[in-house]
Amino acid sequence: MSRIMNKLVFSIAAFCTLSFLTGFIHRINMRERSIKQSSQTATTIMTTWPKTTHEDEELHTLLKLTEWPLPMLNTSLEFSTHPRTSIYFLLHPRSTYIVGEKMEVLIIAKDHKGRTKSYGGDYFHAKLHSPSLKAGVSGSVSDNYNGTYTASFILQWPGETMVSIKLMHSSEAIAILHEKRSTRPDKVFFKGYFFKNGKEEVVECNFNLPGQDVCEYYDSRNEERWVCMRPKTLPCDAIRDHSSGGNRDILSTEEKTFFSMSLIEQEISSKIKSFNVLPQKDDIKDKNSCVSGLKNPNPSGFYYQDKWTSLVCSNQEFNTSNKVANCLTGKMVYMFGDSTLRQWWEYLVKFVSTLKQIDLHVTHNPGPLLATDSEYNYIVQWRTHQKPLRMERTGIQELHYIATELDGLGARKGMVIVLTCWSHFLTYPLAFYVRRLQHIREAIIQLLERSPDTKILIKSANTGYKFSHGSDWLSYQLDTVMRAMFSTLPVTILDVWQMTSCHRLPENLHPLEIIVKNEVDLMLSFICPQ
Repeated sequence: MSRIMNKLVFSIAAFCTLSFLTGFIHRINMRERSIKQSSQTATTIMTTWPKTTHEDEELHTLLKLTEWPLPMLNTSLEFSTHPRTSIYFLLHPRSTYIVGEKMEVLIIAKDHKGRTKSYGGDYFHAKLHSPSLKAGVSGSVSDNYNGTYTASFILQWPGETMVSIKLMHSSEAIAILHEKRSTRPDKVFFKGYFFKNGKEEVVECNFNLPGQDVCEYYDSRNEERWVCMRPKTLPCDAIRDHSSGGNRDILSTEEKTFFSMSLIEQEISSKIKSFNVLPQKDDIKDKNSCVSGLKNPNPSGFYYQDKWTSLVCSNQEFNTSNKVANCLTGKMVYMFGDSTLRQWWEYLVKFVSTLKQIDLHVTHNPGPLLATDSEYNYIVQWRTHQKPLRMERTGIQELHYIATELDGLGARKGMVIVLTCWSHFLTYPLAFYVRRLQHIREAIIQLLERSPDTKILIKSANTGYKFSHGSDWLSYQLDTVMRAMFSTLPVTILDVWQMTSCHRLPENLHPLEIIVKNEVDLMLSFICPQ
């Protein structure tokens, strides 16, 4: 048996070498094309606001960090990666596996005709899981730039384990996503509601509306511009409300075929069966307390019996209302972000019996939302971030920039800041997102200078983005930028990306309560470390 496996591994290695040689020139061309496109996008977008040399340098550094090998946009569908023809093998197979060991899988991407591809750029999700044990852990996928990919895993639990590799998007689909993000920011649009003297007009709004007669609204603190088409009769200062508008169908008939349900988020077939992992013999070392500034390893944790075990620090379970309330006693928790963070606020209000919502007479989803606990003396507030915001109609005055909100906080005792900012920026060029984060980072630095005891936690992106024009690949790009932007600050990055990608439930932008509970427990572990 071992001879057969050795021959198999040798054959795979020979294949990889041949594929590498045939794809080398193509790979270099693709990387140069990717860099050139990113630079051109940065140059175009950065002309819309004042800039400094330092900000230019950081933007280009971040764009380089998110480079992706892109094939030609006019590639025929039959040459794109297909999940049913692609395969993967276990590298260096052994008769026994032990918790803590590393295992690797070789993924071979093939097109619709079963032909092996010679270049990379496909986007995969990889995980180990066990339905019977309600266990899961994320793997990391490395692009070999020759049509093959190496997925690496660390075995985390004893017992049944199996491999899952999903093709989320072919490299050809990603080339389309990349191009539309840069050239069609109007794919998602918004509505502005103008009202005066009993008359109302509703017009289209966005970051920019080229060639249109517009009302312009500029925030000098955050250096951001928002425009609405000029109403026919009402003045620009009559704007009162904002809401999502809709999505434009910007894909050609040919482009739509790359996003067929049979081609995206599909399991890759394999002959690898489930295997048994033996317990670790050595004593497990104690983990650190959950304090600010800890880096997230890869993986950052795993599920076992639906409970998240952090590999960052010694996280806790908060299984009773009293334990949560005791943790939050005397604290002011300010949450700023999108609906994925609103879920945390909603969970706390539902779970903690003494925490009561205060009716602020606003529409629930855009908020703002406030809850207080008079018995334990703490508050939890959630406020959505400023436009772009795809939510129900809400008053313009209710939408605040996160940086502006942070600027308004003094040196208050027991202050906790939890924020997230990503999902509503997926459809825009990265430069817009970078500028928003730069101002948030500046505000955090200033807040920590005047209130050094303030705890700041930043929630990562979720997986499971399945709405029009959205993609986990776009989320991953923003998440990469966010982690880099805050990497030098004494803040906590809560790695929810892995918590939503390796659970046994289907991935969903708004995960079910069992996942939200684990996310909130991780947050509370950093607020109240052991």
